[in-house]
Amino acid sequence: MNVILLGLNILIIGGDSREVELYFHLRKNGANVYLYGFEKYPNLKGVTLTDNLLESIKLSQVIITPLTGIEANGEVYAPFAQRKVYLNDMKIINSIQPQTLFIAGYICPTLKEVLMQKNILVCETRDMDEISIPNAIPTAEGAIQAAMANTDYTIHNSSCFVLGFGRCGTILAQTLKALGAEVTVAVRRREVLAWIEAYQMNPLPLYRLAEEIHKADIIFNTIPAIVLNAEVLYRTDRSSLIIDIATHPGGVDFPVAERLNIKAISLPGLPGKVAPKTAAQILCKVYPDLIVSYLKRGEMN
Repeated sequence: MNVILLGLNILIIGGDSREVELYFHLRKNGANVYLYGFEKYPNLKGVTLTDNLLESIKLSQVIITPLTGIEANGEVYAPFAQRKVYLNDMKIINSIQPQTLFIAGYICPTLKEVLMQKNILVCETRDMDEISIPNAIPTAEGAIQAAMANTDYTIHNSSCFVLGFGRCGTILAQTLKALGAEVTVAVRRREVLAWIEAYQMNPLPLYRLAEEIHKADIIFNTIPAIVLNAEVLYRTDRSSLIIDIATHPGGVDFPVAERLNIKAISLPGLPGKVAPKTAAQILCKVYPDLIVSYLKRGEMN
């Protein structure tokens, strides 16, 4: 049991089975934990729900929202809530006490600025290495699973293009290569191209993507910018499959892909969908120490 978490009031707003697992883990560590936005969750045994968001926020030293982040309109991912959950109402924001720790995968810049002006401790977790690197494994597995479900040929010997070679792109490309695919990786930076070649994959400068894209059977995008634009899509083989696993705004011009009859699938948030138990274990491993670290930092300020 973590002594610092003992008796701490923690409110989890929105999320899915990952956040429910986190709820039980934090409770085991001695915290008083409440869930908001889980009215339709299939198994609420042993769970403490709250239906008074404002009052619960006022009483909480820590507020946790999903790894998927908070959109510009303030909406929180809450698939088990009776109604949509928004956190951009000033009544809600003003109910958060100074020095409260507010955790989210991502917070839109406007809301983040408002929270920080109120002396609220803001922690964005989506891009933290200790979360994003382990999450890249179920992301890669989920992307490949989707490719297998939407094609009538094997990954082995297929031409797979991976756009981006960050955390997800690296693990995805290496997994595809291990399955026997012919892997081409497109990136901008020259030093990364050298690494790709060292891994015995085909390096492709991103500016040459339109020239080479016709060779791809399956295209996996991990870049959160529209790299598969009209120019590139017009040169893409119509039988190709596109799987976009990039975070918002994604990397595919979907209306153009649809007009060209190219199958393109958007699959954000794969860890929670294909491996929720593993994804939950990642949060349970990281969040308790993260909470302790931030609260200690707040005490020092």
